[in-house]
Amino acid sequence: MAFQTPITIRQALDSVSRKEYALPAIQREFVWWPDQIEKLFDSLMQGYPIGSFLFWKVREEGIRQYKFYDFVLDYHERDRPHCPPYGQSSRTELTAVLDGQQRLTALNIGLRGSYAYKLPRLWWKSPNAFPRRELYLNILTGEEENETGERYEFRFLRKKELEEISDEQCWYRVRDVLVVEDPADLHDFVAERELAHLRGPRSPFKILNRLYRVVHTEPVISYYEERNQDLDRVLNVFIRTNSGGTQLTYSDMLMSMATAQWETLDAREVIHGTVDEINRIGDGFGFSKDFLLKAGLMLAGASSVSFKVTNFKRDNMKIVEEHWDRIASAVRTAVELTARFGFSSTTLSAPNAVLPIACYLYRAAAPDGFVSRVEYKMDRETIRQWLVRSLVKRGVWASGQDSLLTALRTVIEKHGGEKFPSMRLEEVMRGRGKSLTFEEEELQDLVESKSRAFALLSLLYPFVDFQSNKFHVDHVFPKSRFSTTRLRKSGVPPADIEEMQDRTDRLPNLQLLVGEENESKGDQLPRQWLNGMGDRERIDSWIERHDLGGIPEDMTGFNEFYEARRARLLERLKGILATSRREGD
Repeated sequence: MAFQTPITIRQALDSVSRKEYALPAIQREFVWWPDQIEKLFDSLMQGYPIGSFLFWKVREEGIRQYKFYDFVLDYHERDRPHCPPYGQSSRTELTAVLDGQQRLTALNIGLRGSYAYKLPRLWWKSPNAFPRRELYLNILTGEEENETGERYEFRFLRKKELEEISDEQCWYRVRDVLVVEDPADLHDFVAERELAHLRGPRSPFKILNRLYRVVHTEPVISYYEERNQDLDRVLNVFIRTNSGGTQLTYSDMLMSMATAQWETLDAREVIHGTVDEINRIGDGFGFSKDFLLKAGLMLAGASSVSFKVTNFKRDNMKIVEEHWDRIASAVRTAVELTARFGFSSTTLSAPNAVLPIACYLYRAAAPDGFVSRVEYKMDRETIRQWLVRSLVKRGVWASGQDSLLTALRTVIEKHGGEKFPSMRLEEVMRGRGKSLTFEEEELQDLVESKSRAFALLSLLYPFVDFQSNKFHVDHVFPKSRFSTTRLRKSGVPPADIEEMQDRTDRLPNLQLLVGEENESKGDQLPRQWLNGMGDRERIDSWIERHDLGGIPEDMTGFNEFYEARRARLLERLKGILATSRREGD
């Protein structure tokens, strides 16, 4: 491995454009945010070194043998977050980037592409949530450094923002400098905007000329080149050179090993594709590739599901690949079932709790209709009860998850042929200090919980139909009513205000409402909203089903309402969590 003559950014990006550079499958995804790209360009403008790169010169045989990816150009957080496949190549030699992918991709996006990330307050699926942004440089920037040491103002801007710029700003699209052949041409940009009269060390032309030199003339890409074709050596070099910067996670490295060892399927593509697919189920989830890699180990029967290199040996990876369709199907069904129970990314506090369910479905070869067919209703309810109890119980999924999952898999393989063996699972969990029984003190804590609200409410009110409706966790007494000003105006004694505000988000002031009902309720007090139903019988039924009891007319009766409902919920929780689960063992 030898140090090579440095090259310019223009030369490096030309090689990317001509597909002379590629990313080996062992590389991680692009993970930089816009502000990191902006800081990189500022560092270049200030003449700071941006670190050396490591390239691997791959010969024709290696090009055919290994998997490669292209660089991200137009990044889209939702639609195009992954590196695209490199495709077929007739090249006899290829340069693979082992270290420097993030920086080189950042330069590629800033000088040739775009970045689309989600706007706040818009839905993930909204067509307007991810506007396209390109990198711009304000050539009227001041001479002083900002608080983070940046002297040049780079920013990713969308079209609407450009239309609203002030007279103190003049934004130059950074990608335009890549096609400038003569820096004298930059005078035209300055003159057209009547900025030529501005002189000094940070004049508009000097800023643009500096950008030109950074891209076209200064050899800022310093790199080492590895020519050895032995994959084991290359993997070792890759691991060592990626020990700094954005840290490689175990899953990054193990994904790389899986990709390198799968023979028929592309591990990277199918795992990312499956993650994207299951995260779109229901109201959306936040499962990661770590979750799916662990699912592969667990369902394929690896001796351990922990993220250790020894668990990703060739034999294990061969089994995972051979059974991938069944593994992915079981995981998909488990997630669909979890969504049917009403959970989503915001309410599923421990994603790994879904893995034993997937393991059971894999072991039992559950049919496609398992999620909805009536003959599986009892089995689904057993699964739901176990899942919710394990999520509600503090500490079950906090530590020791790998050994717990391995032990639960053993139980499922032995007892999970026809029905979900929840009682057997609970026995094993109890032996590991993760009992699903609840002591009096735990119940007292649960009934006033500020977290796990959805899981608790779904346990308390099983009549809720999550399949047909989208439910929200709603405040019985609206949260907006608990401001100090509004409480005082409502006649609440000052001595009660702090206690009432502390109780705002606790379980006795929460209920499950269908989305449309929650929106119609708005800021209304519960008595006012219920009276709007008109039908006395319907009102009484609602109050009884949700354990609301006597509902006061105004906020002055909140504490009394809270105490009474707390007592009723506590008794209900005692009954539910002390009840033995129906089991067919």
